[in-house]
Amino acid sequence: MSPRMTAAQFRNLLSHLPDPLTARVVRLQRYALVPLDCTGCQEVGVLLKLTLSSARAGDLPAAESVLGLAERTLRGATGHDHGPTGPPVARINRPRPTRNPPVMPRPALAGQVARWTGTRPLVAATDASWKHGHGGMGFLTTDGRWGLGRWKAGPQDPTGPSKIIITELRAVQLLLSSVEPRLEMTVLIDSLPALSFLRRWQAGDVAALPPGYRAPHLRLLARRVADRSGLTFKHVKGHSGHLLNEAADSLAAIARRRQTLGSEAEARAADLVDSFLTSWNQQLSA
Repeated sequence: MSPRMTAAQFRNLLSHLPDPLTARVVRLQRYALVPLDCTGCQEVGVLLKLTLSSARAGDLPAAESVLGLAERTLRGATGHDHGPTGPPVARINRPRPTRNPPVMPRPALAGQVARWTGTRPLVAATDASWKHGHGGMGFLTTDGRWGLGRWKAGPQDPTGPSKIIITELRAVQLLLSSVEPRLEMTVLIDSLPALSFLRRWQAGDVAALPPGYRAPHLRLLARRVADRSGLTFKHVKGHSGHLLNEAADSLAAIARRRQTLGSEAEARAADLVDSFLTSWNQQLSA
């Protein structure tokens, strides 16, 4: 794999990184943009490209892990000075801050079962599935919307030790990024620790985060929950036969088990959501 890329490509990929990682990547930009002869420096360029690709795919833990490997590789490549006296480096223009808040991550796969569109009152369920270092997230709403997301923890994961709680909260994050802010909605959650954070955020305690968490996404979620009116979070016991909770659990499992979320996963998810909503509405009308 060639480590070289254009400055425009580099700038585009850089926009997917949070500020702390952006600063570290910019310091190494020459290894991705300038042809260098030594093997160690070429390897740094390859790792830097992998860092940016992981960030573009939404896997920030993997991006930070690979970036750390690039930095360690560079420290080991002694005797090669490509500092200020080396080849010229394309100028990287950092994005200017805007007044608009950063966009929260969106589902990797999402859709809506059309025949349930407009159903009110609006009720949603979210859930997460975590096993062997892989997390899956799913949500559905009673108006037929659904979404899936997945992520893999890296060895230098910035999310800290509370991965299960964080995955539960990320499922809520995917839901809120897919439903218009003006809509009133009841959200069903089976994780009491996650529910505790959501309610603290609603009360204005947006600084409360799971232990060891350093990544930016849940900070955005905390502010979104605090600023959004019309949200009601309710606990539902997991694996107790509640139809919406069971559906969200199944969607999260689909996301975790699949390496790619393509057309087959989309068809399966849509059929599952339609089936559960049919049963849910039959139960309501009984």
